[in-house]
Amino acid sequence: MFFINNYSFYSTHRKELIEFLSDYKRMFVVCNMKGNKDKFNRVSFIDTNFSDASFSLINILKDTYLSFRVLFKSKEHINFFVSPRIILLGILNSFLFRKKKFIYIFSGFGYLFINQTLSSQLIRAVYMLLLRSSVFFNKSECIVQNKDDYEFLKNSGINKKHIKIIHGNGLNHKNFVNSNNSKNLSIVKFLFVGRLLKDKGLIEFLESSKEIIKAYQGQILIGVAGSSDKNNPASLNQENLKKEYDFEEINFFGDLSQSEVMDLYAEYNVFVLPSYREGLPRSAIEASLSGMPLILSDVPGCRECLEEGKNGFFVRDRSAKEILKKMKYFVQNKEKINQMGTYSRKMAIKKFSGDKIFNEYLAIIKE
Repeated sequence: MFFINNYSFYSTHRKELIEFLSDYKRMFVVCNMKGNKDKFNRVSFIDTNFSDASFSLINILKDTYLSFRVLFKSKEHINFFVSPRIILLGILNSFLFRKKKFIYIFSGFGYLFINQTLSSQLIRAVYMLLLRSSVFFNKSECIVQNKDDYEFLKNSGINKKHIKIIHGNGLNHKNFVNSNNSKNLSIVKFLFVGRLLKDKGLIEFLESSKEIIKAYQGQILIGVAGSSDKNNPASLNQENLKKEYDFEEINFFGDLSQSEVMDLYAEYNVFVLPSYREGLPRSAIEASLSGMPLILSDVPGCRECLEEGKNGFFVRDRSAKEILKKMKYFVQNKEKINQMGTYSRKMAIKKFSGDKIFNEYLAIIKE
């Protein structure tokens, strides 16, 4: 049984994995459906009114109780909790259901672990204390998506026997076509895909874009795809961004369907994600599978997706100057776009293919 915040996150990040697992065992997904309906027969949905993103004590207690009711009625032995906030609900319930197995899937550590305010540091300290206790007393297990997060948990006092690295959720590479060789490079197109958050490095990317548009007039196009997240303190307003970066060459696409995002991967040349921290950026993997070279921050999560100089370049996080430098490189060395894009796809297929990832989760269910 998977506990996930909402149906939207399930459909974009966990759907393929859970439907694969349902071939071997009936699967249950506990999430806030928000009016959505899913007719996949082997996956049962338990509509639960989880709050969005908030770590307020009232909302955490309410959602802990909601998840308690589901666990109390369920006969499922293995229970997966996905993302830090939902994991906290699992941690709190793990002390009450000692015979059930709790597995915590960290898709990243997010705003709570990036922010350095006193309140965030306090919440973080309590969170990690509870996590260590759950692992120690209930033999709970943690799944992370990159080596940096593995080391972080280990150095935080989690026994390494209870930490496993699985690189992402699995993607079917056959759904992505390498179209880089057929793209017209008279205009170099740079693409950002992700939530409109300060923590994604979006401001730095737009500042770099502003400068490169001025330097190479008529030769640059910028795309930004994604929606704001009103429940995240780092959220940016799209309309304000449009006013601030009012250039004909910068397109804000807003929230798109998966097929529309894949069309952008096919149209654009270079993918840029200068995030401050990631679990494992799905959009970067999708861009790689589409044959795009990458410009990524040298931070946890992003490091798993790139080999320096082979399928793109790392930049220092929070540095618009370094992003601009690498963007200029691709404008001045257009032949590298196809070369690095081809390597990008090969690397992503080898490391992040659905078959490999799905079977790692299947092994856990079969234990």
